[in-house]
Amino acid sequence: MSLIELDQIEKRYTLGDVDVPVLRGVTLKIDQGEFVALVGTSGSGKSTLMNILGCLDTATSGKYLFEGSNVNDLNSNQRAELRNSKIGFVFQSFQLLPRTSALQNVTMPLAYRNPPLSDAAEKDKARDLLTLVGLGDRLDHFPSQLSGGQQQRVAIARALVNDPQILFADEPTGNLDSKTTQDILGMLESLNQKKGLTVILVTHDNEVAKNAKRVIRIKDGQIVEGL
Repeated sequence: MSLIELDQIEKRYTLGDVDVPVLRGVTLKIDQGEFVALVGTSGSGKSTLMNILGCLDTATSGKYLFEGSNVNDLNSNQRAELRNSKIGFVFQSFQLLPRTSALQNVTMPLAYRNPPLSDAAEKDKARDLLTLVGLGDRLDHFPSQLSGGQQQRVAIARALVNDPQILFADEPTGNLDSKTTQDILGMLESLNQKKGLTVILVTHDNEVAKNAKRVIRIKDGQIVEGL
């Protein structure tokens, strides 16, 4: 059984009297442990597809199975629970809380964990993850005291704190220089290989996409490569 199965997913938006199709019958399977690049230009539908895969949005029609369960049957609270327990997100803009230390930024998602962890266990878990991403000596630093690459490492640690099965990295190197880009991509590759984490790298950059083991290309709301 695939981790993710999409069957004829469509997404349309209504602007006034105009029906705007964004995704046009997307059918796709992604297995546990894959490292996939979802590639497309601006307006191709890749961000909309990521939002549906990550349970941030819902399809207009079609079927989405996550671990064999139909996501379309879930209400908003159930989708939020699925996101928090199974899915991690890393974004281009890092989205760290500016007046909060690296350690506190990483522990933040644990507030929604069920069952909850003790304060000591939360800090231990965050400390371990920050050490994993090479920031064991930056636990008390605020985002303004960290480089862009270090901030992205904090964001990756935060995305991993609830032990997700799948990590979405949405243009994670867009604000980084070329050396730091390779460092972050190498870290994602290591997480995939050593921990078996499923990684979906969303990018417009073909050079970045080459780091993935499989490239899924989307154009005009349809998959044109990588099925």
